[in-house]
Amino acid sequence: MKIDYKQLYLDHHNCILESDYTGGYDYEMSEEYTADSYSVYLCKYYNESIDLTENIYYYTSDLDDILKEKIEECDKIYCSEGIEEELYIEWRDWCEESNLIEWDDDNEEYIVVDEEDE
Repeated sequence: MKIDYKQLYLDHHNCILESDYTGGYDYEMSEEYTADSYSVYLCKYYNESIDLTENIYYYTSDLDDILKEKIEECDKIYCSEGIEEELYIEWRDWCEESNLIEWDDDNEEYIVVDEEDE
């Protein structure tokens, strides 16, 4: 059985992660452009004022940790498609770290951990 690791992780945290902006988000991660066409990343709670030292990132290197943290605390997150593609998130690793999956030696594949067995 093929596991959708991303959906498993999101379902476990009761979080919706969207890349098409529809509104109503608790947290937003988007790629924006400066006046001179440089790309920056804006990460903020909905209706939060933008603070250059707290909400703007030049590199994506810390954004996977931010996204992971926000998935664990927020119900609905917008993350632009470009950011998610650039992050190369290892959803399987996140599921394994959260004990949502385990390796099955007999079948040589990951299986979803049955929460009732825990």
